Amino acid sequence: MSEAQKPISPVFFAHGAPTLAIEDTSASRFLKSFADSRSWPDAILILSAHWETEGLKLSAPGPLRTYHDFRGFPPELHEMSYPARADEDRVDETARLLEDAGYEVELDGDRGLDHGAWVPLSLAFPRANIPVTALSLPDGSTPETVYELGRTVAPLKETGVLIAGSGSTTHNLGDIRPQGSDAPDWARNFDRWLDDGLKAGSIDYFRDLEAVPDFRRNHPTEEHLLPLFFAFGAAGQEARAELLHRSYEYGSISMSYFRFAAEAA
Repeated sequence: MSEAQKPISPVFFAHGAPTLAIEDTSASRFLKSFADSRSWPDAILILSAHWETEGLKLSAPGPLRTYHDFRGFPPELHEMSYPARADEDRVDETARLLEDAGYEVELDGDRGLDHGAWVPLSLAFPRANIPVTALSLPDGSTPETVYELGRTVAPLKETGVLIAGSGSTTHNLGDIRPQGSDAPDWARNFDRWLDDGLKAGSIDYFRDLEAVPDFRRNHPTEEHLLPLFFAFGAAGQEARAELLHRSYEYGSISMSYFRFAAEAA
Protein backbone atom coordinates (compact mmCIF):
# COMPACT_ATOMS: atom_id res chain seq x y z
CA MET A 1 0.00 0.00 0.00
CA SER A 2 1.49 3.35 -1.00
CA GLU A 3 1.78 6.34 1.30
CA ALA A 4 -1.08 8.06 -0.53
CA GLN A 5 -3.33 5.02 -0.05
CA LYS A 6 -2.89 4.66 3.71
CA PRO A 7 -6.13 5.11 5.64
CA ILE A 8 -6.52 8.62 7.01
CA SER A 9 -7.74 8.87 10.60
CA PRO A 10 -10.80 11.14 11.00
CA VAL A 11 -10.36 14.33 13.00
CA PHE A 12 -12.34 16.95 14.87
CA PHE A 13 -11.31 20.60 14.48
CA ALA A 14 -12.33 23.37 16.84
CA HIS A 15 -12.84 26.43 14.65
CA GLY A 16 -13.38 29.06 17.35
CA ALA A 17 -14.11 32.63 16.31
CA PRO A 18 -13.38 33.65 12.71
CA THR A 19 -10.41 35.63 14.04
CA LEU A 20 -8.61 32.31 14.51
CA ALA A 21 -7.59 32.76 10.87
CA ILE A 22 -5.57 35.91 11.62
CA GLU A 23 -4.63 35.75 15.31
CA ASP A 24 -1.54 34.11 16.77
CA THR A 25 -2.92 31.75 19.41
CA SER A 26 -2.03 28.34 20.74
CA ALA A 27 -4.82 26.83 18.62
CA SER A 28 -3.83 28.63 15.42
CA ARG A 29 -0.22 27.50 15.89
CA PHE A 30 -1.39 23.93 16.37
CA LEU A 31 -3.40 24.03 13.15
CA LYS A 32 -0.48 25.49 11.22
CA SER A 33 1.61 22.50 12.29
CA PHE A 34 -1.18 19.93 11.87
CA ALA A 35 0.02 18.41 8.60
CA ASP A 36 3.75 18.56 9.40
CA SER A 37 4.02 15.00 10.70
CA ARG A 38 1.16 13.45 8.72
CA SER A 39 0.58 12.26 5.21
CA TRP A 40 -1.38 14.88 3.32
CA PRO A 41 -4.81 13.60 2.29
CA ASP A 42 -5.87 13.18 -1.30
CA ALA A 43 -9.19 14.87 -0.49
CA ILE A 44 -11.16 16.26 2.47
CA LEU A 45 -14.78 15.71 3.52
CA ILE A 46 -15.86 18.21 6.19
CA LEU A 47 -19.04 18.67 8.20
CA SER A 48 -19.29 22.09 9.84
CA ALA A 49 -21.60 23.21 12.63
CA HIS A 50 -22.44 26.27 10.54
CA TRP A 51 -24.11 24.49 7.65
CA GLU A 52 -27.43 23.32 9.09
CA THR A 53 -30.02 22.30 6.53
CA GLU A 54 -33.42 20.73 6.11
CA GLY A 55 -32.39 17.32 4.82
CA LEU A 56 -28.88 16.36 3.80
CA LYS A 57 -26.82 18.42 1.37
CA LEU A 58 -23.45 17.95 -0.29
CA SER A 59 -21.38 20.56 -2.10
CA ALA A 60 -21.65 20.23 -5.87
CA PRO A 61 -18.48 19.76 -7.96
CA GLY A 62 -16.59 22.89 -8.90
CA PRO A 63 -15.14 25.96 -7.17
CA LEU A 64 -16.27 26.48 -3.59
CA ARG A 65 -17.23 29.99 -2.54
CA THR A 66 -15.51 31.32 0.59
CA TYR A 67 -18.62 32.10 2.62
CA HIS A 68 -18.13 34.99 5.10
CA ASP A 69 -20.98 34.07 7.42
CA PHE A 70 -20.21 36.56 10.20
CA ARG A 71 -20.46 40.25 11.09
CA GLY A 72 -18.53 42.63 13.29
CA PHE A 73 -15.07 41.26 12.61
CA PRO A 74 -12.02 42.95 11.02
CA PRO A 75 -12.36 43.79 7.32
CA GLU A 76 -9.35 41.63 6.45
CA LEU A 77 -11.38 38.55 7.35
CA HIS A 78 -13.99 39.48 4.75
CA GLU A 79 -11.23 39.83 2.19
CA MET A 80 -9.81 36.37 2.83
CA SER A 81 -10.38 33.62 0.29
CA TYR A 82 -9.85 29.88 0.45
CA PRO A 83 -10.17 28.84 -3.21
CA ALA A 84 -10.76 25.13 -2.79
CA ARG A 85 -12.65 22.99 -5.30
CA ALA A 86 -14.97 20.02 -4.95
CA ASP A 87 -13.83 17.15 -7.15
CA GLU A 88 -16.56 15.48 -9.21
CA ASP A 89 -15.37 11.93 -8.57
CA ARG A 90 -15.10 12.52 -4.82
CA VAL A 91 -18.54 14.13 -4.65
CA ASP A 92 -20.03 11.24 -6.63
CA GLU A 93 -18.33 8.68 -4.40
CA THR A 94 -19.63 10.35 -1.24
CA ALA A 95 -23.16 10.74 -2.62
CA ARG A 96 -23.21 7.10 -3.70
CA LEU A 97 -22.26 5.87 -0.21
CA LEU A 98 -24.97 7.99 1.35
CA GLU A 99 -27.67 7.05 -1.16
CA ASP A 100 -26.84 3.35 -0.90
CA ALA A 101 -27.43 3.68 2.85
CA GLY A 102 -30.86 5.21 2.27
CA TYR A 103 -30.08 8.92 2.61
CA GLU A 104 -31.59 11.44 0.23
CA VAL A 105 -28.82 13.81 -0.84
CA GLU A 106 -29.15 17.17 -2.57
CA LEU A 107 -26.15 18.73 -4.31
CA ASP A 108 -25.69 22.42 -3.47
CA GLY A 109 -23.68 24.55 -5.89
CA ASP A 110 -24.09 27.84 -4.04
CA ARG A 111 -23.14 27.50 -0.39
CA GLY A 112 -19.39 26.82 -0.60
CA LEU A 113 -17.35 26.75 2.62
CA ASP A 114 -18.51 28.61 5.74
CA HIS A 115 -16.01 29.82 8.33
CA GLY A 116 -16.38 26.61 10.30
CA ALA A 117 -14.79 24.87 7.32
CA TRP A 118 -12.45 27.36 5.64
CA VAL A 119 -10.91 28.86 8.78
CA PRO A 120 -9.33 25.63 10.11
CA LEU A 121 -8.57 24.36 6.60
CA SER A 122 -6.83 27.61 5.65
CA LEU A 123 -4.47 27.14 8.60
CA ALA A 124 -3.89 23.40 8.27
CA PHE A 125 -3.77 23.25 4.44
CA PRO A 126 -3.06 26.85 3.35
CA ARG A 127 -2.38 26.12 -0.32
CA ALA A 128 -6.03 25.12 -0.89
CA ASN A 129 -4.84 22.53 -3.38
CA ILE A 130 -6.66 19.55 -1.86
CA PRO A 131 -10.20 18.83 -3.13
CA VAL A 132 -12.81 19.58 -0.47
CA THR A 133 -16.37 18.30 -0.20
CA ALA A 134 -18.69 19.86 2.38
CA LEU A 135 -21.49 17.88 4.00
CA SER A 136 -24.33 19.59 5.85
CA LEU A 137 -25.66 18.98 9.33
CA PRO A 138 -29.33 18.00 8.98
CA ASP A 139 -31.88 19.73 11.21
CA GLY A 140 -32.89 17.60 14.18
CA SER A 141 -29.60 15.71 14.33
CA THR A 142 -28.52 13.89 17.50
CA PRO A 143 -25.19 12.38 18.52
CA GLU A 144 -26.46 8.99 17.34
CA THR A 145 -27.66 10.17 13.92
CA VAL A 146 -24.47 12.12 13.22
CA TYR A 147 -22.40 9.15 14.38
CA GLU A 148 -24.26 6.94 11.88
CA LEU A 149 -23.66 9.53 9.17
CA GLY A 150 -19.96 9.22 9.91
CA ARG A 151 -20.12 5.44 9.80
CA THR A 152 -21.78 5.63 6.40
CA VAL A 153 -18.94 7.61 4.82
CA ALA A 154 -16.22 5.75 6.72
CA PRO A 155 -15.00 3.82 3.63
CA LEU A 156 -13.71 7.11 2.22
CA LYS A 157 -10.86 7.17 4.71
CA GLU A 158 -9.48 4.03 3.06
CA THR A 159 -9.08 5.99 -0.19
CA GLY A 160 -7.07 8.88 1.20
CA VAL A 161 -9.91 11.13 2.33
CA LEU A 162 -9.57 13.10 5.56
CA ILE A 163 -13.02 13.01 7.20
CA ALA A 164 -13.38 16.01 9.52
CA GLY A 165 -15.97 17.49 11.84
CA SER A 166 -15.69 21.17 12.75
CA GLY A 167 -17.30 22.74 15.79
CA SER A 168 -16.45 23.24 19.46
CA THR A 169 -16.63 21.08 22.57
CA THR A 170 -17.86 24.12 24.53
CA HIS A 171 -19.77 26.95 22.88
CA ASN A 172 -21.55 29.53 25.01
CA LEU A 173 -21.11 32.86 23.25
CA GLY A 174 -23.15 34.57 25.97
CA ASP A 175 -20.48 33.74 28.54
CA ILE A 176 -17.26 34.59 26.75
CA ARG A 177 -14.54 36.58 28.51
CA PRO A 178 -11.55 38.66 27.43
CA GLN A 179 -8.95 36.72 25.45
CA GLY A 180 -6.43 35.19 27.86
CA SER A 181 -8.94 34.70 30.71
CA ASP A 182 -8.80 31.49 32.70
CA ALA A 183 -11.27 28.83 31.63
CA PRO A 184 -14.13 28.38 34.12
CA ASP A 185 -14.63 25.08 35.93
CA TRP A 186 -17.92 24.41 34.11
CA ALA A 187 -16.09 24.35 30.76
CA ARG A 188 -13.12 22.30 31.94
CA ASN A 189 -15.39 19.81 33.71
CA PHE A 190 -17.49 19.34 30.58
CA ASP A 191 -14.36 18.66 28.54
CA ARG A 192 -13.28 16.06 31.12
CA TRP A 193 -16.69 14.38 30.89
CA LEU A 194 -16.42 14.37 27.13
CA ASP A 195 -12.90 12.94 27.19
CA ASP A 196 -14.05 10.05 29.39
CA GLY A 197 -16.77 9.12 26.91
CA LEU A 198 -14.53 9.34 23.87
CA LYS A 199 -11.92 7.16 25.57
CA ALA A 200 -14.63 4.60 26.35
CA GLY A 201 -15.36 4.45 22.63
CA SER A 202 -19.15 4.01 22.78
CA ILE A 203 -21.74 6.38 21.37
CA ASP A 204 -24.13 5.12 24.08
CA TYR A 205 -22.28 7.30 26.58
CA PHE A 206 -23.72 10.38 24.84
CA ARG A 207 -27.39 9.36 24.61
CA ASP A 208 -28.68 11.76 27.28
CA LEU A 209 -26.83 15.04 26.95
CA GLU A 210 -29.47 16.90 28.94
CA ALA A 211 -28.51 14.86 32.02
CA VAL A 212 -24.88 16.00 31.89
CA PRO A 213 -24.04 18.66 34.50
CA ASP A 214 -23.80 22.12 32.92
CA PHE A 215 -24.54 20.77 29.44
CA ARG A 216 -26.78 23.70 28.52
CA ARG A 217 -24.32 26.17 29.99
CA ASN A 218 -21.69 24.77 27.64
CA HIS A 219 -24.07 24.31 24.72
CA PRO A 220 -27.21 26.48 24.71
CA THR A 221 -27.74 24.79 21.34
CA GLU A 222 -25.95 21.59 20.43
CA GLU A 223 -24.94 22.10 16.80
CA HIS A 224 -21.30 22.86 17.64
CA LEU A 225 -20.85 19.60 19.54
CA LEU A 226 -22.50 17.34 16.94
CA PRO A 227 -19.69 17.37 14.31
CA LEU A 228 -17.48 15.64 16.88
CA PHE A 229 -19.65 12.53 16.55
CA PHE A 230 -19.34 12.60 12.76
CA ALA A 231 -15.59 12.08 13.03
CA PHE A 232 -16.09 9.59 15.88
CA GLY A 233 -18.44 7.47 13.77
CA ALA A 234 -16.23 7.64 10.69
CA ALA A 235 -13.36 6.06 12.60
CA GLY A 236 -15.24 2.80 13.17
CA GLN A 237 -16.75 0.88 16.05
CA GLU A 238 -13.47 0.18 17.83
CA ALA A 239 -12.29 3.77 17.61
CA ARG A 240 -10.78 5.68 20.47
CA ALA A 241 -9.95 9.36 20.67
CA GLU A 242 -6.53 10.92 20.88
CA LEU A 243 -6.54 14.50 22.14
CA LEU A 244 -4.05 16.32 19.93
CA HIS A 245 -4.39 19.79 21.42
CA ARG A 246 -6.50 21.72 23.90
CA SER A 247 -6.49 25.35 24.84
CA TYR A 248 -9.21 27.87 25.66
CA GLU A 249 -10.01 31.13 23.92
CA TYR A 250 -12.15 33.96 25.22
CA GLY A 251 -12.23 32.14 28.53
CA SER A 252 -14.76 29.42 27.89
CA ILE A 253 -14.37 28.43 24.22
CA SER A 254 -12.60 25.09 24.16
CA MET A 255 -10.17 24.69 21.29
CA SER A 256 -10.00 20.89 21.39
CA TYR A 257 -8.66 18.81 18.52
CA PHE A 258 -9.09 15.05 18.30
CA ARG A 259 -7.88 12.25 16.08
CA PHE A 260 -9.97 9.07 15.99
CA ALA A 261 -8.49 5.66 15.30
CA ALA A 262 -8.83 2.04 16.38
CA GLU A 263 -5.48 2.41 18.11
CA ALA A 264 -4.76 6.02 18.96
CA ALA A 265 -1.07 6.73 18.64
